[in-house]
Amino acid sequence: MTSATDTERPRAGRALRVRATMVIAALLLVFALLTARLAQLQIVEADTYRHYAERQQVLSRELSAPRGRVFDRRGRLLAASVQRYSIFADPKGVREPDATAAILSEVLGVSRRRLEQDLRKDRYFVWVRRQVPDRLAQRVRRLSLPGVHMRRESKRLYPQGRLGAHVIGFTDIDGRGLAGVERTMDALLRGRPGMETVLCDGGRRIFRSELDRVDREPFQGFDVHLSLDAYIQQIAEEELARAFERHGPEAAGALVLDARDGSVLAMASLPAFDPQNPTATPVANQRNIAITDAYEFGSVMKPFSIAAALDAGAVTPKTEFDCHMGEWHIGARRLRDVQGHGVLSVSDILCHSSNIGTAQVAMRLGIEGLYAGMRAFGFGRQTGIALPGEIGGIVRPLRAWNSYSVVSVSFGQELALTPLAVAGAFTAFANDGVVVHPRIIESISVPDGEAVYTAGEPITGNRAVGPTVAAEVLHMMRRVVAEGTGRNARMDEYPVAGKTGTAQLAREDGRGYSEGRYLASFAGLAPYPDCRVVVLVFLKNPTREGYYGGRTAAPVVRDIIRRTLRYMQVPESETPAPDGGPV
Repeated sequence: MTSATDTERPRAGRALRVRATMVIAALLLVFALLTARLAQLQIVEADTYRHYAERQQVLSRELSAPRGRVFDRRGRLLAASVQRYSIFADPKGVREPDATAAILSEVLGVSRRRLEQDLRKDRYFVWVRRQVPDRLAQRVRRLSLPGVHMRRESKRLYPQGRLGAHVIGFTDIDGRGLAGVERTMDALLRGRPGMETVLCDGGRRIFRSELDRVDREPFQGFDVHLSLDAYIQQIAEEELARAFERHGPEAAGALVLDARDGSVLAMASLPAFDPQNPTATPVANQRNIAITDAYEFGSVMKPFSIAAALDAGAVTPKTEFDCHMGEWHIGARRLRDVQGHGVLSVSDILCHSSNIGTAQVAMRLGIEGLYAGMRAFGFGRQTGIALPGEIGGIVRPLRAWNSYSVVSVSFGQELALTPLAVAGAFTAFANDGVVVHPRIIESISVPDGEAVYTAGEPITGNRAVGPTVAAEVLHMMRRVVAEGTGRNARMDEYPVAGKTGTAQLAREDGRGYSEGRYLASFAGLAPYPDCRVVVLVFLKNPTREGYYGGRTAAPVVRDIIRRTLRYMQVPESETPAPDGGPV
């Protein structure tokens, strides 16, 4: 007899086999699905995921190129770059944003609130502080904060401080030139960055391996050598600062040019700024007013009017004019001289700076002749110097001149010119009547290597006047200093030729002239007659101890010339400066 237990055993075995079969089938199905998925990933979509992996694990990053250096004409370093660490963070890798922000804020002196906000952003990169001193970078490194990293960057330094700041300029934190030579020569100074490929982990942390490679080597920027002489620049800035303190002008400037080739040896402007921290002073202080501002220079322009008349044969140095004892009416217009004179020769007119006499000389020349003369000296055009912001000044077209223009222009009204244009025009009297274009770039070279560009011979403009006329006007300007309005520029060491200027400043709205506001200036050439330098000093609205150019600007030119020529080792004159009379 068969028991119930014997009957149930085959049934249990069959159920067990069914369950085992189902489990095995399920496992086989899962395995098949995994195999299919694996095949999809490794075969069908292999390229896509390989690309994702490379994007995550392989990083291409830029290798910064060292920025080129700037030197003066004697090889003194004016601008250079050094390596500094910059601190950055990966917010996704920062574990405790608030605590990390608190620590970095205390160490680096940055805003804690800003850091807290930045470290909570859904980003892989935020700057903490850039270009920090090495001591701070080492403190951050020792903290080993998760998600906080550092990298090397170039920081621009100016070893001479504020010296020549308006010429040299400055860069932004990324090394882009924003002003001065740093801006005009930026493409050459910046060089070309390189590229490298490195491996990193999922947190974008870089680790070195044998697979790292440099795809393109960085190319260091070219070195730029200026015509500027740092010592002469210092002389100009020191003497200008003394005048600024003494006379209290709104602004002031000084230019020293090599009279033979137009090289700018010094270009100073006040107020000044620090190129290492340009935002610490008003933006207006960054303007290089020697090239960005135009003024009516007044009597400083008289040598050019007289030279044009002499060159055209309208007058000779001995031609005489009645100067009407300091007051003369031309139609409804009244001309006045500071000091009254009767009959004066052309040479005397320039010596005593007579407006009435100069106007009559220009009237002999005529409107067309005077206009052509002003243009021949380069007025109304940019000099082309390699500095940003230069304007061409204002010389109205001939059709805009009226019957009074020939009078006004003759003694420096109706012409708005940059100081550099005026200083450059005076080189004609030291170069047989040929104007030499000012220049600031002496050479460009590969780093510590050979020059790829040199300034070479002077760039000359058209001949403004003939050699004889240039010599005659230079002699007249020597009289200006020896016995005329420029006597404060006299000295025993070096004979100076020059011209004073005192001009009312135009109103900002362009409607006439400001009452009681003047531009005081003096242009000097020395040593006479074989002139080596042209020096122009101008003070905008001096408010203390007078406003005449002969009183305020002439002594500054004298002192700059004396110190500059001694530095250049130019032999001193053996004949003391005369107290009066023709020379």
